[in-house]
Amino acid sequence: MKQSPITPAAGKPAGIMQSAAGEDAFHSVFENAPYGMLMVDDQGVIAAANDHLSSLFGYPREELIGEKIEKLLPARYRTDHVQKREGYASDPSARAMGRGRDLTGLRRDGVEFPLEIGLSRVETSHGQMTCAAIIDITERQRFELRLREANSQLEEFTYVASHDLRSPIRGISNLIEFVREDMAEGQHDAMQKNLDRMDKRVHAVERMIDDLLTYARAGRRAVEVEEINLKDLISEIVSLEDLPVGFSVNFEVPDESFVGARTPLTTVIRNLISNAVKHHDKEVGTISVNASYSGNTCLIEVSDDGPGIPDNARERVFRLFQTLKSSERKGEGLGLAVAQRLATGHGGHLELVPHSAERGACFRVSWPRFTRTNLDA
Repeated sequence: MKQSPITPAAGKPAGIMQSAAGEDAFHSVFENAPYGMLMVDDQGVIAAANDHLSSLFGYPREELIGEKIEKLLPARYRTDHVQKREGYASDPSARAMGRGRDLTGLRRDGVEFPLEIGLSRVETSHGQMTCAAIIDITERQRFELRLREANSQLEEFTYVASHDLRSPIRGISNLIEFVREDMAEGQHDAMQKNLDRMDKRVHAVERMIDDLLTYARAGRRAVEVEEINLKDLISEIVSLEDLPVGFSVNFEVPDESFVGARTPLTTVIRNLISNAVKHHDKEVGTISVNASYSGNTCLIEVSDDGPGIPDNARERVFRLFQTLKSSERKGEGLGLAVAQRLATGHGGHLELVPHSAERGACFRVSWPRFTRTNLDA
């Protein structure tokens, strides 16, 4: 076991305060704080940690003492953190970190979590040290995400209820009046025709309600995560999609795999590819899928050489039951809405990328490529 730079006496972080009374007071605050507490020297070596900190990161305390603080950070952040830590040591002050920034901790099991940190300098018998108070803000970010989703869902459901559902219901009401008139006039053939029309509209409303339920369920996060290889994922989609003769899918993606929710990502990409085929205006077409990694995110662009999307339709392509042509309004228009909701519900984003070409459309999916607690169900 590594030797701590601060040698505890009778289980206490000794030397933190010069007097026994001060030491006892500091020990009580340090050990009983409702958040993780660390003592770190100017070289970034962990001198002391409380039980809450141990629980947050999943390490026994004895495994942390003597280790560099960067052990608790994802590898991609460590170099930058060393520079920030050295900068703080040269100009120390009490400060809060994390608000408005993406601060991330790494648990022993490899799962990341968002956090906020409060820093203060403490004079010890071993010299100046930094005391860090660490708070896991997973639940706060989950709540904020759910609230944004609920507000967005309420707005869209209100739109659907006031437009898409009201129209067929109003049509059914009109047909009821026609049936009454047909009954009064004894026109049984006309009455049967209008009853059949009513039946079709009732089934149309039922399909719309089913689609709404599909859309609502799409926002539920997948708990299970697994290794995702984009080449394998896209190859599987293409093999199962049964593309029309004359259509092809070309893709250029990284070889490196990442860990994430595979099923919803597959559904998003499949919807984008099928949407490109469905709305193409020619018998021959090419769909391109290109991906790259940017920091914490996998960026996937799905583009086509179809007719494109008019500027005046760009805002509504993600709305429920919205299509560009009235002739397509037969329960369609759900794919992009579901894809966007799946992306948002799993910590990602789906957008229509502006471009100056006369033809074609490009959609960009941003998908998290590291497992984080605030993106779990």
